[in-house]
Amino acid sequence: MKAVCFDGSLTVCEREKPRRKRGEMLIRVAVAGICNTDHEITRGYIPGFSGILGHEFFGYVEEADDAALAGRRVTAEINNACRSCEFCNRGLGRHCGSRSVLGIVGRDGAMAEYVAVPQENVLEIPPAIPDSRALFIEPLAAAMEILEQVEIGKEHSVLLLGDGKLALLIALVMNTTGCDLTVVGKHACKLALLEERGIRTVLLGSFQKGCYDRVIEASGSPSAFDLGLSCIKPRGTFVLKSTYSGGFFFNPSSLVVNEITLVGSRCGRFEDAVQFLEQHAPPLEKMISREYPLEEAIAAFAYSERPDSLKVVLRIG
Repeated sequence: MKAVCFDGSLTVCEREKPRRKRGEMLIRVAVAGICNTDHEITRGYIPGFSGILGHEFFGYVEEADDAALAGRRVTAEINNACRSCEFCNRGLGRHCGSRSVLGIVGRDGAMAEYVAVPQENVLEIPPAIPDSRALFIEPLAAAMEILEQVEIGKEHSVLLLGDGKLALLIALVMNTTGCDLTVVGKHACKLALLEERGIRTVLLGSFQKGCYDRVIEASGSPSAFDLGLSCIKPRGTFVLKSTYSGGFFFNPSSLVVNEITLVGSRCGRFEDAVQFLEQHAPPLEKMISREYPLEEAIAAFAYSERPDSLKVVLRIG
């Protein structure tokens, strides 16, 4: 099968079609999305990574222990946990110490014609969710994880830093809480997608610092971390969504003096994302900038890095 591989360089390669084990499903991948984590891996975010990229996808069941499941449209949770450790027993398999992560740690990803995943990770996508929105289930789940970790409601002022793919999804989720939301970004064309939904946006160059109950940093830029810290009220909560391929320096004094709660936030529950899509039907298809066939993945990655680009899609099957 064809696949998008990274072993120090990004290539479209030939790989053996995976053979599913008992308890796994073999999925024929229809669409895979390129996300910032994929780019970070190619920049060295995970030293020594070698394998097939991709963790945002949906496809159709090709093989399963239960043959009746064949043909179902599905996606899959990216964390493959042991199911028996302390974290797994608490329903926190996303933090299992021996987990593999689809297309990220110890497991080939979904930028390929086929992918094999544990059956317990597979989630069927309801017919009411169109393909153009189904692709966003994984990053939307990550956006919704914030509400599982932090109380956000009508009484809270919230500053969201960033206007990339994940930041826009976070804004759509935060907007449903009734909070007083302000989104700061660098690209008017991206912020316009939020303005259509009645969300207040500000270009970074025009932003005047204020004081907020909650700050969410989802820009991917280390400089936004300092900006966020300068805008949070004493005893406020700072949510960090960005991952960085390299470190950066910051002085933690303000966290101590102002008694700020710093919350790291990563993956979320796919079921919550599906429910959100069914209840709110956000027009996520507007976030798709361009589609490419799998064979043109190198060009797709290059286009995905353009400042004016949002979601770039690989059409596979």
